[in-house]
Amino acid sequence: MESFSDNISDVFVFVKVVEFKSFSKAARYFGSTTSTVSKQMRRLEETLGAKLLNRTTRSLALTEAGELTYQHGLRITDETSALLSSVESLQSTPRGHLRVTTSVAFGNLHLSNLIGQFLNVYPDISVTLSLSDRYVDIVEEGFDIAIRLTSTPVDSFVARHLARLDYVLCATPGYLSSHPPITTLGDLGAHNCLINGLARNVTWRFLRDGEVTDVRVAGRFCVNSSESVRQAVLEGAGIGLLPTFSIAEDLRTGSLSVILPKYVVEGTFGNSIHAIFLPSKFSVPKLRVFVDFLVEKFKDGGGWAPSHDRND
Repeated sequence: MESFSDNISDVFVFVKVVEFKSFSKAARYFGSTTSTVSKQMRRLEETLGAKLLNRTTRSLALTEAGELTYQHGLRITDETSALLSSVESLQSTPRGHLRVTTSVAFGNLHLSNLIGQFLNVYPDISVTLSLSDRYVDIVEEGFDIAIRLTSTPVDSFVARHLARLDYVLCATPGYLSSHPPITTLGDLGAHNCLINGLARNVTWRFLRDGEVTDVRVAGRFCVNSSESVRQAVLEGAGIGLLPTFSIAEDLRTGSLSVILPKYVVEGTFGNSIHAIFLPSKFSVPKLRVFVDFLVEKFKDGGGWAPSHDRND
């Protein structure tokens, strides 16, 4: 029988199999295959001399020995992570690989170029950037940090504020000149409102002088991408509710005009952009310098502040 220490990596895989409740998801996490994970689980059971998992085509269930192994495995993985972080924190030069995730539009418009600058400053750090508009669980999916558009970060994570997130109603000058004027919130009902989401009827929230007004809007185009909404608005298809970070240049050039500028519009994701990471990660030099770099770069608000004055 092989020594337990010869295959200690099987314990790490076992912990992920339990957390994911899936051999295939654990395999993807480790960049492996389902058959390799199955082999590792059989080998761990043989090494320990006990059955750990009851597996069917639909579910995984821990045996009593499996539950005990999982609890000890958690401690082993936590201590290993702590060891790696502690050793890395002693390095004077930040180095290593960072896995970063953010939304598609924000990543393309405002993060990719900054990462390029960051790599020039820190030649011993490499970065993988994953762009996705779905919610990414950075722990389960192995990311070091998420740049997230949210006003309500999860309490168990550290959230460093990077920039304010503003939204405006907008349309092309051509659309506005060829459709009924919009002078009150009630006028929106006569217009095609392009919706970021998959529901055809949604509520947009407006704030002015401390008063909140909810307006039910509908449109003929719904898509779960702010960049797709922007493209449709630029074609003159209707009115969009868009973050200013995605249309700042369009507003500056006059390609888009702000509608009802005296109102503050509540956006889909709140009003803040945060860097989100686990508390244990910030002692690691590569992550700390990355966060500090972003804080410095976004200190002017990102350069996409609304070009209009709501107090006019």
